[in-house]
Amino acid sequence: MPMVGISSTGRYVPKHAIFIKDIAEAEGLTEKEITAMGTNKVYAAKDEEPTDMGIKAAEIAIAKGGISPEEIDVVVYANTFADYLRWSDAARIQHEIGARNAYAFRIEQFCCGGMAAMDFAFSRLQTDLDLRHILVVCADKYEKPVVNRWKAASANFYGDGASAALLKRGNTGFRILGTHALTDGSFHHLWRIPVGGVRCPATVENIAQGAFHLDCKKTAAEYLSDDAKREQLYSTLANNNKKVMIELLNRLGYTVEDVDKVVLYNIGKHVLDKVIQTIEFPEEKTSAYISYEHGHMGPADIFFNLDKMQEDGKFEKGDKIMLFSAGAGFSWASALVEYVGNAHV
Repeated sequence: MPMVGISSTGRYVPKHAIFIKDIAEAEGLTEKEITAMGTNKVYAAKDEEPTDMGIKAAEIAIAKGGISPEEIDVVVYANTFADYLRWSDAARIQHEIGARNAYAFRIEQFCCGGMAAMDFAFSRLQTDLDLRHILVVCADKYEKPVVNRWKAASANFYGDGASAALLKRGNTGFRILGTHALTDGSFHHLWRIPVGGVRCPATVENIAQGAFHLDCKKTAAEYLSDDAKREQLYSTLANNNKKVMIELLNRLGYTVEDVDKVVLYNIGKHVLDKVIQTIEFPEEKTSAYISYEHGHMGPADIFFNLDKMQEDGKFEKGDKIMLFSAGAGFSWASALVEYVGNAHV
């Protein structure tokens, strides 16, 4: 199979920063919650929507990659909370960036969306030699009343932002050595907005009652009140956090000792600590420091953090870098890349 790499990345956050200490009292956040998250601030989009931010991240990645938009063959857009309930947001990105020769589509895999899009791009570039460049774009925005960025989940505070990655064949940038993913669908019901689909359409009444709203804390509390179910969930999360990384390393003939850096999704510190401890890896060699300054940006986390760590000089030529994310479903995704040293900053 031909080699495939991430030749360039781009990231974008809106200008408006919200410091947790400034909104804690108004949002009813306790000192215990703030300490558990470890997040100092997040960025919030005011007059920008997810596709607006995604376009900006994409344009940065394209410029750094040194290609014209017309050379892009596929645009894959990963997003959770779209500008509109149903529309072709990937097509808007394709049009606005000028990738007129590209096929564009959206992939929805929640926090694993960026990783799922990369897995698709990696496989297609290996098997279809007519393709030259695939652009992965990730963006999310967390807006009340649909999502309360402070209260929707017990695992993190949400921040708005976008990232992009340009993949092509060759020994370039971050060479992808392999990918792996898992899903345990027995927990599918723990993350959802209960109305708005055909099973339970949105009505004036249920919207007024606050049902068109993501509240993972409420869903989880109802489920976790059962001791057996709670133990099953926690055990599955811990086991699969490790399993998705170790199985990939085993398949590729590596061990944790061969990994030089780990790029993680931006979950709260209390969860990040457990993930890092699971693989017995030092925090200073991970992307955790970025999480504390941006919060969780959904599928945008991984390429955002990869881009920021490269800019910060965290990688050396030859480094083996583990990418890891987990999300609703529940699903887990990992990838191992090698920093070839010529990715565009």
